[in-house]
Amino acid sequence: MIDLTRHLASRSAEMTDLLSSLIAIPSISGAERAMTEFVADYARRQGWQVDLWQSDEDDLRAIAPLPPKFIPLANRPTLAIKIPGTGRGRSLMFNGHADVVAAPNAPRWKFGPWSGALYDGKIFGRGACDIKGPLVSALWAMRALQDARARLAGDVMLELIPGEEDCVGLGTLTSVARGWRSDGVIVLEPTEGMPRCASRGGLRFQIAMLGQSVHGTVKWLGRDAIALLPELLARLLKLESEWNDRAADPLFLPYPLMRPITVDSIQAGDWQGMVCDRCLVSGYVELLPNDDLLAWTDRFKNALRNDNHEIFIIERYDGHATTPTDPLCLATGNTQPWSAFNSGCEAGLRARLLSTPTLVWGPGSLAQAHAIDEFVEMDQVALVARQFAETAIRYCGPTQPATK
Repeated sequence: MIDLTRHLASRSAEMTDLLSSLIAIPSISGAERAMTEFVADYARRQGWQVDLWQSDEDDLRAIAPLPPKFIPLANRPTLAIKIPGTGRGRSLMFNGHADVVAAPNAPRWKFGPWSGALYDGKIFGRGACDIKGPLVSALWAMRALQDARARLAGDVMLELIPGEEDCVGLGTLTSVARGWRSDGVIVLEPTEGMPRCASRGGLRFQIAMLGQSVHGTVKWLGRDAIALLPELLARLLKLESEWNDRAADPLFLPYPLMRPITVDSIQAGDWQGMVCDRCLVSGYVELLPNDDLLAWTDRFKNALRNDNHEIFIIERYDGHATTPTDPLCLATGNTQPWSAFNSGCEAGLRARLLSTPTLVWGPGSLAQAHAIDEFVEMDQVALVARQFAETAIRYCGPTQPATK
C-alpha cells in the first residue's frame, strides 16, 4: 500500500480553501452551472480528463421515464472527470450532486450560509456536509493518488450531476445517457465517515385538501380545507407507525423508523377574508431497498383515499443494496457491522439500470444536512479522503509507479 500520509498533508491548505470556495458558490437547485464549471476548471488544472456537457430531457426519455415534476435541465450541465488507468483493472466512480437546498433565515446563521468560514476545525455554510465536504474528500483522494504517482490498473472517475435535491436520479441519468460507466460507484453523501451499503427508495407526494370557499363571516356555509389538515397529519403519523416493521430490513435497524413519512411543505389560501378551498400538503415517504415502488404507491393512496383529497405522486426514486461480500465493500477495509444510509440518494439509479455495485460514503452527518449552521469537520474530510484513496488502490489496483 502506498504511503498517502505525506501527499494528503501537503494538500491540506489547498483543500480547505477549495471547500470554502465551493460553499461560496450558492448552487441552489436549478443554478448549479457556476459550481460545475468551477470544478471542471479545477480538474483541467490537474491535467485530468474532463467531459462537460449539457443534456436535454429528450436525451434521457429513451433510457427511463422522467418524473412529472422537475426543474428543466437547460443551463444545468453535467461533469465527468477521469484519471485513466492501465486498462487492466476495475474502474471506480465517485458520484456527487452540484446542487444544494436553499438557505432561508440567513441572519440566524453564525457565519452566513455562503461564507465557507473555518472555525474550530469546522467549515460552515450551506452544502458543507451535503455534499461539498464529501466532494472535496473525493477530489483530495484523486490529488493524493496523483501526487503519489500511483498509476492504477483501473480508471478513477468522478461525476458531478445537477438536481439531486430537486429530483433524485435525474442528474445521474444524464451521465448514464452520455455513456459513462464504471465497475463500482461511491455516492458522496454525509455518512459520519462510514461506508454504507444500502440506501432508501421513496415516493414524493402532493395531497390536495379540497374545501369550499365562502366569505369568512358565513364560514359555516363553506368547508375550510385548512381545517382538514389535522386529520390528514394524524393519519400520516399513524401510517408511519403501522409501517414501522422492525424486522423488515436489518440494515436499517440503527434507525428508529423503517419507513419515515415527512411533510415538508403546506400551502393554503389565495386571499384574505375567505374560507380556504384548497390546501396543498407536500412531502415524501422513504421506503426500503426491496420495497416495490408501484405497489407502495397504491398502498399509500388507498390508505389515504378520501372524497376531500386528491393524491399525486410526483416522483419515485429507487433504493439500492450491495452485498457486504462484494469486492467494492471488501475494498473499503471496513471492519464494522454494515448498515444503510438513512435517506434516498443517487445510489439507486445506476444500481437499478446497470446493476452497478454501489456504496454511499462521506464525511459529515445527516443531522447537519439542510440545517442552519451546517458544517463539516476538516479532519473528517481528510480522513475520508485517505479512505477513498486506499479503497481506490485496493479496488482498481494493482498499482505501479507512473512513468515520467
